[in-house]
Amino acid sequence: MITLSEVADIQTGPFGSQLHKEDYVAEGTPIVTVEHLGGRFFTRQNLPFVDDDDAERLKKYRMKQGDIIYSRVGSVDRCSYAEEENEGWLFSGRCLRVRPKCEINSEFLYYYLSSKEVKRFVEGIAVGATMPSINTALMGEIPIPDLPAHQQAFIAAVMTPIDRKIAINAKINGYLAA
Repeated sequence: MITLSEVADIQTGPFGSQLHKEDYVAEGTPIVTVEHLGGRFFTRQNLPFVDDDDAERLKKYRMKQGDIIYSRVGSVDRCSYAEEENEGWLFSGRCLRVRPKCEINSEFLYYYLSSKEVKRFVEGIAVGATMPSINTALMGEIPIPDLPAHQQAFIAAVMTPIDRKIAINAKINGYLAA
């Protein structure tokens, strides 16, 4: 086993003084908040936006494909995976970005971090009695199996099509219910 900090860079989102709800606009660069996390794909319901000037000012918090965005406050076990379509989106201050280094498969890492075992571990290391929270140091302690690249790729190759199919079925069910 190795630790998450050995295979990924972990970044806290912008602090409250850097981004306010008053900065939100009707369209522009999306900002992922905790409410948009929970499955592999970000939900788009109530997605806030900032204008180009704020997006440029907050460029340190832009997502790249393969990033894993984690809730750092409240539901500390929630995370989602940044797809190509999410490139350039921002993440809020209530989130952490886990950016895998080149030696680990980002999809494998997402699925591992989404496992019940890791969720229980994160809930166990969270601090705060009324509102659990995690930080970059605590996240960095998560143990990660040191699997060969071909095993990581195999796990990702099996899990990814299943998630895509689940997302398609959920969308179809939404249309049928409407």
